[in-house]
Amino acid sequence: MATLGSKYLTLADKFKRTENGKTAAEIIEMMSETNEILQDANALQCNDGTNHITTIRTGLPSAVFRNLYGYVPTSKSTTEQVKDVTGMLETYSIVDVDLVDKCENPKLFRLSESSAFIEAMNQKLQETIFYGSIKENAAAFDGLSVRYSKLSSDTKKIGSNIIDAGGKSTDNTSVWLVTWGDLHTSLLYPQGSQAGVQHKDDGIMTETNNSGGKRKVYQDHFKMDVGLSIRDWRSTCRIANISVGNLATDNAVDIEELLNKAYYKIRRFAKTGKTCIYCNSTVLMYFEAQLKSKSNVNFTIKEYLNENILHYKNIPIRECELISNTEEVVS
Repeated sequence: MATLGSKYLTLADKFKRTENGKTAAEIIEMMSETNEILQDANALQCNDGTNHITTIRTGLPSAVFRNLYGYVPTSKSTTEQVKDVTGMLETYSIVDVDLVDKCENPKLFRLSESSAFIEAMNQKLQETIFYGSIKENAAAFDGLSVRYSKLSSDTKKIGSNIIDAGGKSTDNTSVWLVTWGDLHTSLLYPQGSQAGVQHKDDGIMTETNNSGGKRKVYQDHFKMDVGLSIRDWRSTCRIANISVGNLATDNAVDIEELLNKAYYKIRRFAKTGKTCIYCNSTVLMYFEAQLKSKSNVNFTIKEYLNENILHYKNIPIRECELISNTEEVVS
């Protein structure tokens, strides 16, 4: 289970290898400052235009012992095809012309003024990775929670990689162990397109309000074609139904015990990818409080991407505020 370094390219890595990706790389780095997923996830090009088709093996062929002159019955593996889609995430930044023209570095000023719009894209992307639903928004893509949404005791079904932490109300949250890699979980971008944020300087535009008034503005268009693919669901695990209200009480769940269960669910299947643990700051705060009363070699403070953070069995624990504290019960 690889946790530090990877042969897979992140969005920032891909931009650094392009000739004209300087501005886009700066945008990706701005987004990555508050979006750990963009620092961790690999970017995979779709194999069917704006869609990505994955063949998943759902059953193995049989093998038998044979006597002399005996026969071996024929058998075959069973597979299932999954089609993942990409969505277009867009926003426009508009800045008054006079404000820009008075600056020493107009381009840098416009980029700084666009930071709020870039952050809006950033948060929407994180939210969709965890909670996106094509049923609720046909222009988006299905996130992790839609795929890991129903408990199952059948080890051939994705629901077997959901661990129930016992929460029964609507103040629940989840902790995710996600393994990134081409053979595991990946962010997608359309075939033949550019990964990550595409920036277009529309120059000076005339903006008109509802009363017919006009003004000159600089307009920047930001667009990101993105999706999510899970090739092997066995290398990712959701710890669901963690009651946030109970974390501060004596009835709080043992987060270490839950992580241990999740770790052993994915360990055999995650060896060729890069695994990260994702939770929000509320869970992380109580988790660290629980650890103070324990002496455990499974947890260490180690460097990951130039920052010292908590690790569990060498897996970095990443803080994602878009993981909700009001999830419904997963059953």
